[in-house]
Amino acid sequence: MKTNRREILMFAGGSAVGVLFTPAPWRLITDTALWSENWPGIPAPARGEIRARFTNCSLCPAGCAVRARCVGDQPVQLSGVTGHPLSHGALCPFGIVGHHLPHLPARVKEGPLKEAAAALADGIAKCGPAESVAVLDLRPSRTASWTYRRAMAALKNGRYVTPSGDTSVAVDLSKARTVLSFGVPVLDGWGTPGNVNAARTGFHLIQVDPVESRTASMADRWLRVRPGSEDALAQALAGRITHAAAADTTGLTVPEIAALAKELEQNGPVLVLGSSRLASGSGIVIARRETPVPEEWKKAAPAENLASLPDRSVRVLMIDESASAEYLSWNAIEKKLVGDNPVVVVFACSREGYARHANYVLPVGVYPEVADDIPPAIDSVAAMFRISAPLVSPPAGMVKPEEFVAAAAALGIGDTLRERADTIHKTGRGKLFTYADAKSQALKDVSADNFWKALNAGGCWIDELDSKPSPARLTTVAPEVRPAEESELPLAVVLTHELTPGSPLLSKLYRESNLRLAPGRVALNPSCGLDDGAPAVLETLLGKCRVGVTLDAAIPPGVVQASASPALLDLCAAGVRAKVVRV
Repeated sequence: MKTNRREILMFAGGSAVGVLFTPAPWRLITDTALWSENWPGIPAPARGEIRARFTNCSLCPAGCAVRARCVGDQPVQLSGVTGHPLSHGALCPFGIVGHHLPHLPARVKEGPLKEAAAALADGIAKCGPAESVAVLDLRPSRTASWTYRRAMAALKNGRYVTPSGDTSVAVDLSKARTVLSFGVPVLDGWGTPGNVNAARTGFHLIQVDPVESRTASMADRWLRVRPGSEDALAQALAGRITHAAAADTTGLTVPEIAALAKELEQNGPVLVLGSSRLASGSGIVIARRETPVPEEWKKAAPAENLASLPDRSVRVLMIDESASAEYLSWNAIEKKLVGDNPVVVVFACSREGYARHANYVLPVGVYPEVADDIPPAIDSVAAMFRISAPLVSPPAGMVKPEEFVAAAAALGIGDTLRERADTIHKTGRGKLFTYADAKSQALKDVSADNFWKALNAGGCWIDELDSKPSPARLTTVAPEVRPAEESELPLAVVLTHELTPGSPLLSKLYRESNLRLAPGRVALNPSCGLDDGAPAVLETLLGKCRVGVTLDAAIPPGVVQASASPALLDLCAAGVRAKVVRV
């Protein structure tokens, strides 16, 4: 019997179809899935007792209350705490996946601790009469901040430096009827998200923005102005320049500006964010009472703004980037350093920020590995004290910044968090809110030991409100003078708000999905002549940086939108001129 090619093909085809009707291929798929789940390197699910633990998120200044569902000692799910007086049970996307942060691939896991300590001691010894040793604290008012201040007071030339923000200012959103925002992301990460959402129905939001940001798209009214012209609109509303002059600068019409001024006059109280040139309605912006500290701590170095330091005067600089709330450009910092081999030590969890410019980078624990207190958020009118209680243990080799700085100044410190908690307890003021049962009780009815235990179990102390809160002092900022050379740069820079990359998962999602402008990318109008995704160079008067291009029809011509990442903030600020050139 001869078998031809046609019969062979018919037999093979029939066999293939017949196999589909047998269990063999489906069993093979199941077995392959099971085998792949047991490969080396595949993380095994945690096993153990399922229980709830409570803490406070320290990824941003909001400090939202967190309920962690844990399997054994491993947190597997984070959610908000219902009934919390400020966060109102809400949690932002990064807070929800904050337990992923210890597994961030770009994390710094080891550093030259001994070499940094030796260089620091040598730099302190070489410090001249006109030179100083400084600590830059990016989230002041913490207990660690007081350790830095005490350590700098113990050094002859010590300086404690903070960003320009005033941490004693509080905003009562519940009393505002109109909110005028100059580029502030009120509905996209500003303040405490749950508190903003709870107060949202009570105020009319007017967003002044050059591009349609997320807050602008959700605001009651969006005023599209030219980049860098926000200051002119503020001056016109304050009566310092004419409406016609502001119209020429902002691109708005004179009737629009006049209508806005009339609306603000009639629909008060008014809260103005993003500009210090307008006074806010009475009782909205107040000076918050300070969270108590031990009396002996007050013999500490005063807080100074970076701008107040003389140029080329800092011999040794330590930067605490472990809990940053505000990022300053490296250009502003660098001009304060001496020109002759300054010593820069950075405490950080990644190399994407100031670590790029440091002599020594020391690794730190991250949320939720370390215990740290969180100062009150800007929309908390009452003083607060809450601890970000650890949920997991940090890896070996992590440095505690406050202990390192205290050792450099030969300052002995104990359990500073407990000391501050005991000081608060002695006042007998305020209430203790416990997360497990969502109940408040007067602090005077709680013992010192139980108060400390409650704080470490995710509790929160809330101070009493002053009967007559003091109005906050709003400083007037002089308009910045732009160099004439910027006329050769055709684009105006608009910076976007950047959330803390608290999770490898969310970092990957928002960087690859274009839901948010990823660090290292800029957005341009399609008429710019560049291709979407093309590599390019962003150039300003301060230098150049390689970027990726995203084309977006929502970006007006003549504007480049950049993510407010450390690398781009070193080159530009909102409103400066720039150009983007194809590589």
